Amino acid sequence: MACKIVIEPIFEAEFESCSYGFRPKRSAQQAIVHIKQHLHMGCEEVLDADLSQYFDTIPHARLMELIEKRISDRNVLKLIRMWLKAPVAERTDSGKLRYIGGKRNKRGTPQGGVISPLLANIYLNELDQEFYRKDGVLWRSGARIVRYADDFVVLARYIGEPIKQAVKNKLKELDLTINEEKTSIVKVKQESFDFLGFTFRHDRHLNGAPGTYLNIFPAKKSEVKLHGKIRKVLQPGNKKNAEEVAKELNRVLIGWRNYFNAPGTYPRKVFRDVNWYMRQRLSRFYRRKSQRRSKLYGHRAYEHLIKSGLVVL
Repeated sequence: MACKIVIEPIFEAEFESCSYGFRPKRSAQQAIVHIKQHLHMGCEEVLDADLSQYFDTIPHARLMELIEKRISDRNVLKLIRMWLKAPVAERTDSGKLRYIGGKRNKRGTPQGGVISPLLANIYLNELDQEFYRKDGVLWRSGARIVRYADDFVVLARYIGEPIKQAVKNKLKELDLTINEEKTSIVKVKQESFDFLGFTFRHDRHLNGAPGTYLNIFPAKKSEVKLHGKIRKVLQPGNKKNAEEVAKELNRVLIGWRNYFNAPGTYPRKVFRDVNWYMRQRLSRFYRRKSQRRSKLYGHRAYEHLIKSGLVVL
């Protein structure tokens, strides 16, 4: 962390404004707003791209070349090389420890390491800069990129073969592989796409007005993940009282609400669906715990936990 605090401002000075992941005073919500701005400006075709195992495939030699352009201190460079070569212990399904990486390893950053996100941003900044090169195909084609760590979308009025090939060529130059199965071109007026847990989709106005509006809301996958976290709290073996159960659920719900309640998005319908799901799960949870018709029996459990401090989305 001490090393990151010292070297991060050096690289922040050259990072592009289209990058939002793991950077000071930048967030996923800002990335969503940036995408919305590009869509409103007419960039209505989206290349929704996915990199195959990005953090595991960053070439050490090329990464160190980029770092050495900005840092000359040999001690710091040696320290970064040691991190890249440090073995990582993983526990297998059988309970045994398995070591990956090590001195012979020439690719990947140590996942979970404090400095890994910064190293990943340093490497993919090369891709960001390609979109700002005035003599490049991507700039001339009006293509723009919004990136959060290794997740990114390319937006343009029309994404044809020149843009696709330019992106692929740059990734090939960086020795990175694009996941063809998870990469697609979306016409936003006709179909939806997901990014950073949000769904972008054109819907008809609820008041019957002509035309459509850009609806941005929590994606179905995000909602399903939240359901799983709620079920984990409300396991049959949970014997805590109502106030403690409400606190546990709030830790899950408040963080989820704060993330998806971003400016320019419309999460209210999904929030109502989550509230309904909470009502059903709490009813089932307390019905299993007690056959007596107490104040926590059935659908009354939801109202009682609200009085005990449960957050309503």
